[in-house]
Amino acid sequence: MHRLTSAVFLLLSTTSTFAQAQDQSTPQATQEGATERSDIVVTGIRKSLADALAVKRQSAQVVDVISAEDVGKFPDKNIGEALQRVTGVQITRGGGEGQAITIRGADPSLNRVEINGQSALSTSIAAAAGNGSNRAVDFRDLPAEFVSRLEVLKSATPDMTEGGLGGTVRIITRRPFDAKEGYLAGSAQGIYNELADKVDPKFALIGSKLFAHDTIGVLLSGTYEDRTIRYDQARTTGWRQVETTQPATPANQNCLSGRNQARCVDLDGSGFGDFYPDIPRYITATEPTKRYALNGIVEWRPDDNFKAYVEGTFTKSNTRSDDQYLQLSTTQSVANGGIDPTGVVIRDETAQTVTFVNNSATGTGPSVNYRSVIGGLRRRTFNGIVGAEWQVGKVKLSARGTYAASRVFNDEVDVTASVSGKEALPWITIDYDNPQHAPNIILPIDTTTTQGINTLSVEARPRLNRQQEQGAKFDAEYRPDNDGLLTSLKGGIEQNRLVSSSRFSNAVYTLNGITGQTTLTRSGISGTQVLATTTPAAQLATIQSLLNNYGGMGDGSFFKTGDLGFSGIDRWWNLGDDLANAIGIPDPYTSISPLDTYRVKEETIAGYGQAAFKADLGFDLSGVFGARLVHTRTISTGSQSSGGVITPARYTGEYTVLLPSANLRAELVPNRLVVRATASDVLARPAPSQMAPNVRLDPVGLTGSRGNPGLKPYRAWQYDLGVEYYISRTNYLSVTAFRKDIKSFIDTDSREEEIDGQVYTIRLPVNGTQHVTIQGVEAGVQLGLDFLPGILSHLGVIANYTYNKDKGYEGRDYFTNASLPFPGVSRNSYNASLFYDDGRFAIRGSYNWRSRYLINAVDRGNNPSFGEAFGQLDGSASYVVNPHVSLFLEGVNLTDSTRIENANSIYRRNVIETYGRRIYFGVRAKL
Repeated sequence: MHRLTSAVFLLLSTTSTFAQAQDQSTPQATQEGATERSDIVVTGIRKSLADALAVKRQSAQVVDVISAEDVGKFPDKNIGEALQRVTGVQITRGGGEGQAITIRGADPSLNRVEINGQSALSTSIAAAAGNGSNRAVDFRDLPAEFVSRLEVLKSATPDMTEGGLGGTVRIITRRPFDAKEGYLAGSAQGIYNELADKVDPKFALIGSKLFAHDTIGVLLSGTYEDRTIRYDQARTTGWRQVETTQPATPANQNCLSGRNQARCVDLDGSGFGDFYPDIPRYITATEPTKRYALNGIVEWRPDDNFKAYVEGTFTKSNTRSDDQYLQLSTTQSVANGGIDPTGVVIRDETAQTVTFVNNSATGTGPSVNYRSVIGGLRRRTFNGIVGAEWQVGKVKLSARGTYAASRVFNDEVDVTASVSGKEALPWITIDYDNPQHAPNIILPIDTTTTQGINTLSVEARPRLNRQQEQGAKFDAEYRPDNDGLLTSLKGGIEQNRLVSSSRFSNAVYTLNGITGQTTLTRSGISGTQVLATTTPAAQLATIQSLLNNYGGMGDGSFFKTGDLGFSGIDRWWNLGDDLANAIGIPDPYTSISPLDTYRVKEETIAGYGQAAFKADLGFDLSGVFGARLVHTRTISTGSQSSGGVITPARYTGEYTVLLPSANLRAELVPNRLVVRATASDVLARPAPSQMAPNVRLDPVGLTGSRGNPGLKPYRAWQYDLGVEYYISRTNYLSVTAFRKDIKSFIDTDSREEEIDGQVYTIRLPVNGTQHVTIQGVEAGVQLGLDFLPGILSHLGVIANYTYNKDKGYEGRDYFTNASLPFPGVSRNSYNASLFYDDGRFAIRGSYNWRSRYLINAVDRGNNPSFGEAFGQLDGSASYVVNPHVSLFLEGVNLTDSTRIENANSIYRRNVIETYGRRIYFGVRAKL
C-alpha cells in the first residue's frame, strides 16, 4: 500500500473569519515589496482562497466559505469532508465518508442545508422499528464536482429561510454565466480502498455555453461512481449490570429496575455493581455502491436588468449490502448471570475478562449468532427551481417556485444462524485486556464451521421514507442611489409545504431445530403462524444442509487495517443472498407495521422585512436588521392501537413565531480591520417521526404513548462578536467569540388525555424547560508565505481552532448522576493545512482533530455513549501538464486512524471501527 508523501500540516491558532456586508472594493496596494506582492492572485489553491475571502467580505451574514479551485476541482472529494475544514463544524462518518455535520454543537437535524437556495431534504433511514424520518441531510450523494462554493452561515438575516439553529449550509453549484467563454471539462479517476483492496472508477463531465448573442446560457453536468464501501467494526452493544439472584423480585428492589447496587454482581467489592458486556460482536461491512448525479441549468439574460432560469439537480445512489456479523448474546436468567467469578478482571467497575457459563436450556440464554445483513439501500433526491429577477430602476424584484423530493428505501434482509443451549455452547469468554480494550471473543466452537447451529431465520424488514416540499418565494428590494443612512429596504413572503411519510413492514421465517417447527411472524398480525412441523433431528439436518450448500467462509480480512489491539478470530461462517433465497424470503408487504407507518404534513408561511444602513462615524458602520414572522401548521396521520385493535389516528398543531435579527459591521481601519457584532433568534423544527401519531393504548392499565404534532420548534438566541484583520486579498486573521442560548428542547412527559370517552395517562414528546448555553471562541488564519525566498514563497498555511463550553444541559449519567456535556459538542477542535502551489505543481496536507463528545445521554444498558477524540490526515497533489490537462493524486485517512466510541470509560468501549486509507488518482481535462 502506497502512502502519499505529501508534506503535512502546521498547527496555528485558528478559526472562522466572519464576513459581512456592504459593497467593498478590493484594497489597492500602497506599498512596495511584500504588501504589493501579497495581493497578487494566481490560479489553483491561492485562487480558491481569494475567491472564498471575497465572498466573506461581501456577505451580509457571518459566513465561512470554501471555493472550488477550478471547474470540477474541489479541495475535498466529499462535501461533508470539505465542511470539516470550517471552524465550529464537525462531521459524522458513514463507512469512512463524510455523511453529516454538526455546527457549533447543533445536531445534524437542527441545521439547514440548501442547494442554490432551495431546501435539501433528508435521506436518513434505519430499518429498525421506531426509526422514521428526520431532517438530517446526507452529503455523500451530491458530487463535489458540481460545486462552485460552500457557504456556512452562522448568523441569520430575515430574508433567510428559517430552520438552521446551528447554522445554514449553502451549496452553490456552477452557473452558465460564471464564464463568458464556453467550456467542456471532465475527470476520470480511480479510487483505491485499502480495506477492500480494490480500485473503483468515477467519471465527471461538465459543460457550459452561451447562445443567442450571449443572452441564453446552458450548463449540464453529470457524474458516475462505482464504489466499494468497506469498513470493519468490533462492537460491544451495551454494558449492563447483572442481577445476583433470579427471579429478580420484587422489581422495585432489584439491581436493574430498582437500581439497588446491593443486588448487583460486585466482584471487586466496591459497593457498586460491575458492568458486563451485553452483545459483543464483529462486523465486516462490504457495501458496493453506484452513484449517479445530473445537474442542469438554463438561464436567460436578455439585458442587464432581467434574468430568468430553470434548473434541476438529481442524485441516485444504489447500495447492495453484504454485512457479516459474528455476535454473542450474554444474557441468561440465572443467579449472577452465569458469570464465572474465578477469572474476572475488573477495572473502572468494568469486566475486562469474563467467562459466562451457560446454565440455560437450548433456545434460551447465551448464544452465538452468525448474522448477515443483506438487501439494498436506494436513495433518490431531486431539486428543481423556476425563477426570475427583474431590476426596475431602484427596485429589484425576484420570484421563484421550487420543488424538492427525496426517497430512500432500505430493503434490508437479515439472515441469522444461532448456536444456543449448554450442550452446544457450554461457555463463552470475552477478553478486553488488550491495548484497545476491544472484545477478544473466545469460544468452545469452531466459527469456521456450522458446528452447533440449531436455529436459522430470514427476516425481511423494509422501510420506505419519502419527503416532498413545494415552495414559492417573492422578494422586493429598494436601493436608494443617494448617500443617505439607508442603503436598502427589503421585504418578501415565502410559503412551503413539506410532506414526510414513512412505511415499515416486517416478516420472519424461522427454522427451529429445537422444536422442529417452521414458523412465520409478521408485523401488524398477532401471534406466530406454524407453517410446518417435523422432528428436531430432521429440522437440524435441513438447517445444516442449507448452511453447507449455500453458506461459506469469510475471507479473513477482518481488521487488516486500523488497530484492533489483538490477533484473534478473523473469519467466520458467512451467510448471504444465496442462503436467504434458498430458505425463502418472506413477503413483508402483506401486513405493514401500523404504528411505524405515518404521514406528516407541515405548512409554513413567512413574511419578513429588513433594512441595511451605512454611517460614517469616523469609521464605516454598516449593518442589516429586521424580523421574520413565521406561521407553521402540522397535520399528522397514522394509527392507534388499543387492545390489539388498530384504528386510524389524526392530530393537528400550529404555532407562530417572530424571529428578529441584527448584523453590525465596523470597519475601523479601511480595507483592513473589521469588528462584527450579531444577534439573531433562530429555530429548528422537530423530526417528522416525533410528530407522527403512533398511538399505543393499554385499555386495562389506562396508559399509552403517542407522538406530538403540536411540538414547537427548538429555539435559540445566538450572538457573535469578532475581530478580523485582512492582510491582503488572500490572507487574514480572525478571532470571534460566540454564544448560543438554546431552549424549547424536546423531552418526554406524561399527561392525562381523554380518548373515546376514557381518560388515559399518555407519554409523549413535549417541549421542555431546559435552557442550554453553548459559548466559545473561534480563531483562524490564512496566510500565503509570499515573503519567503525562492520556492518557499509558494508555501501557505491555513489553520483554525474552536473552543466550546456548554452549561445547562440536564442530561445526567444514569448510574453516577454526574452531569453530561451537550450532545455533539467537542470542547476543542482544530484544522491545519500546509500547502505548496507554484502554478504548475501543488501539494497539500490537511489534519483535522476533535476532542471527546457525547453521542447519547442514555444508551443501551443506560450508560451514556461518547465519541473519543479523533484525528485524520488527508493529502493531495496535482500537476498541470498543459493549460488543458492536469494529473492528481489524493489520499484520505493517510494515518489509518481508528474511530472509537465508549460508554463513559475507555474500559467500556462500544465501537472500534476501521475503514483504512482511500487513494484517488486520475486526470482532469478542460477544453
